[in-house]
Amino acid sequence: MTQFIPRDYTILIVEDHKFSRKALINMLVRAGYENLLSAQDGEEALAKLDKHHVDLIITDINMPKVNGLELVKTVREGESGASELTSIIAVTTLSDTATIASCMTLEVDAFLVKPITVQSAQEQIKSAVSEPKRLYQKHLYDTATTEVSFEPSETVSEDNSPKIREVSSQVIEIGTLSELKEGMIVLENICVKTGGCLLKAGTKLNAKLIRRLNELSTIIEVHSFYARMDETQLAYED
Repeated sequence: MTQFIPRDYTILIVEDHKFSRKALINMLVRAGYENLLSAQDGEEALAKLDKHHVDLIITDINMPKVNGLELVKTVREGESGASELTSIIAVTTLSDTATIASCMTLEVDAFLVKPITVQSAQEQIKSAVSEPKRLYQKHLYDTATTEVSFEPSETVSEDNSPKIREVSSQVIEIGTLSELKEGMIVLENICVKTGGCLLKAGTKLNAKLIRRLNELSTIIEVHSFYARMDETQLAYED
């Protein structure tokens, strides 16, 4: 296994609160990272990306001018100075389901949950930079909302959520998130405990989505649901 060496990576930290930005920088310095850049919003971050090679972006979401979702979308769509494959970590409180869902659609490589610790930052950085450099959902990027909501979703999950019933291949009952496999198509909405939808019925799972779901397991409403595995691997379309 290749040894992980912090000083080999250049990291851009995007955070509008000066204290939080400096605190995260200090944490990373203590963890051995030497090549650190910072920006106070997405606009400044994009300017930095035009001038510097960056291996990883760690961005807050709620920021003025250009928010974190707009920054992530710009990078993923290849409209910044950085590679569209650049590793990205979204900093979140896990309270806004719509924002988390957009992050998943835009294929962030990890979530860093507030309050941040040196250990959690180190673990998520290692996870993010080790993600396969492949994007699965480019065709969905234009559906991702970049509006940041400040209130937790109050939508209540209903029992009549969309389900796919008529299938000619194997339907599997899923009891835990650990049973999900790449290529499966979820037949029911996967929701958080507050009721907001993370993944819609018909979503075809890939390795990156499965890893994000496992990271978010503490906020997901876990119950028995069904997934389909097609021999032809055809995705369901609304």
